[in-house]
Amino acid sequence: MNLRSGTVVGAHILKPEHRPAFEEGVRQAFKRWTALCLAIENAWGGEGEISREKGGALVDEVVQWFYRRKEHYPDELEELLDDAISQDFNCDAEDGSPMEVAKCLCLIYAEVFTGDYSTVQRMAAQAAVGAKKSRRQVYDNDGTLMGEDSGGESSSDDEMDEGGDAEMGDAPVGGAGAGPSEPPQPVGPVVDEDGFELVQKGRRGGRRA
Repeated sequence: MNLRSGTVVGAHILKPEHRPAFEEGVRQAFKRWTALCLAIENAWGGEGEISREKGGALVDEVVQWFYRRKEHYPDELEELLDDAISQDFNCDAEDGSPMEVAKCLCLIYAEVFTGDYSTVQRMAAQAAVGAKKSRRQVYDNDGTLMGEDSGGESSSDDEMDEGGDAEMGDAPVGGAGAGPSEPPQPVGPVVDEDGFELVQKGRRGGRRA
């Protein structure tokens, strides 16, 4: 079936044996979403673990969005992603990244539906190489190798993995007793690696109906 964007996807529910690969693809795509990663790292969605929990909940919400539908339109998924990063993380992604992520996820679903895991496997392999490169060796003062330490980015990815799949129902979302708080304001504009500026909202707003 041709989508309004011209992308072709399957019109049936994904078979259970293909779901683990698809869910891994969603996690990998979100790890590459600069706006979401910045929002989680800078706790724009709430202090402590709240932002990471929201990131994991968004992965689960997107996975279920695909499973509940027979047809998947990138522009409809874009609305979900744009609303989530705006309402949950007080961030306006004006770089068009929600649509790019939506197209990527629809492509992954279409491929996995046919049993093609190549894109998911490639993304996972690239992430593994990046994580390995980010690790640094730690030496004592006398030059003795003490072990390896990983950078903060890979640590964040691991924590997002723990709460980001379809089995993350055991992970709490939102944090009990934590009310809305004023998000930390960046000193200057936040610019991602592609040169797009992310505009963070000044105040936290309620979720739109």
